Amino acid sequence: MFPKPNQNRKHPASYRPISLLSNIGKLYEKILLKRLNDHCYSNNIIPDEQFGFRDKHSCTHQLLRVTNKIVEGFNIKHYTGGDFLDVSKAFDRMWHNGLIVKLINDQFPDYLIKIIQRFLSKRKFQVKINQVLSSVGNIQAGTPQGSSLSPTLYNIFNSDFPRNDKVLNCLFADDSAILTQGSNTRFIIKMLQSQLECIEYWCTMWRVAINTDKTKAILFRKGHSRKVLKTLSFMEEDLPWENQVKYLGLILDSKLSFRQHAKYNSDKFWNKVHMIIPLIGRHSPLSLNNKVLLFKQILRPILTYSAPIWCITAKTHRRKIQILQNKILRIMTNAPWFVRNDVIHKDLKIQLIEDHVKNLSRKFFSQLQDHKNPLINRQVEYAHTNGKYPYPYSTTKWSLPIKPP
Repeated sequence: MFPKPNQNRKHPASYRPISLLSNIGKLYEKILLKRLNDHCYSNNIIPDEQFGFRDKHSCTHQLLRVTNKIVEGFNIKHYTGGDFLDVSKAFDRMWHNGLIVKLINDQFPDYLIKIIQRFLSKRKFQVKINQVLSSVGNIQAGTPQGSSLSPTLYNIFNSDFPRNDKVLNCLFADDSAILTQGSNTRFIIKMLQSQLECIEYWCTMWRVAINTDKTKAILFRKGHSRKVLKTLSFMEEDLPWENQVKYLGLILDSKLSFRQHAKYNSDKFWNKVHMIIPLIGRHSPLSLNNKVLLFKQILRPILTYSAPIWCITAKTHRRKIQILQNKILRIMTNAPWFVRNDVIHKDLKIQLIEDHVKNLSRKFFSQLQDHKNPLINRQVEYAHTNGKYPYPYSTTKWSLPIKPP
């Protein structure tokens, strides 16, 4: 079992169980996985809204859908309301019989259903603390953590997630978000509450546990309003309206300024720096080339995670990211105060954050129009939409060879 980050290690629920599987079993799972995926693709079982555990789908793709929808609301002077749901122990509590029922309903081959049923049934576990072993327990629900089959089985189990034509489903594995848009808040609240009731019924029917403490509601809008919003209810609990939510590692505030995300990124960056400072610090025995390699592989990805999305933020916030890079490069090189930052970047052959993000954005956006998922392919349309508030495409400075839809 591995401890979860930022959790109390004295609490049993703060650990994530990992299954130790045999090598022969893993090879057999790969064969089964191919059969499962072939059936899923040929019968369109996994919905297009689900981006988790799928080839050529990433968090950034889903965040682009969310951001484009919110900015579209800003430009047409509409409100955008959203609920961000947190599924509690998604893999550990997947209902076995419910999964088998869905495999049957989706007309999977009989031999695959029987194999999956035997794969999940009669599994046992045992916990060892120090040198003491617990008694053997039976696993009543869930799929093995670490198995290559588990992600696809979860997508199949989640494939009938409730849909509504007026609500945008944004799914990435067990991180689910629903968005709706309208010209008045009463319509937003009505649509969100209706969809939450459908989700509550679905969760009850299929024994899916939602962590209501981590489920957040937010209203994206520009300007200020003194209206008191009616509280949403879910699972017999109230969902208060928040000023910001964290979704797929990106902090979204109600104005979509990404100010808080810049601060969060800074704290996360320095926490990682403190861990590896003996390797990249002034007194490190490593060569400068190795320090640069560590910076590019460990530190810079923290600064540029989902950069094609958050780079629509104000220039002052982007500048803060560049300052973080300047500081760590000066530490790595032990540069004196009179050496300019641009000289250090040039000598180390490291791009400025602004230039690096532009390159990442060009590469990311240029691949959208050929994507097989129509929901991702359709995001190209926003590249040709004008408005007061910029869409993420503006980070590329329009050097993209994107054709109008």
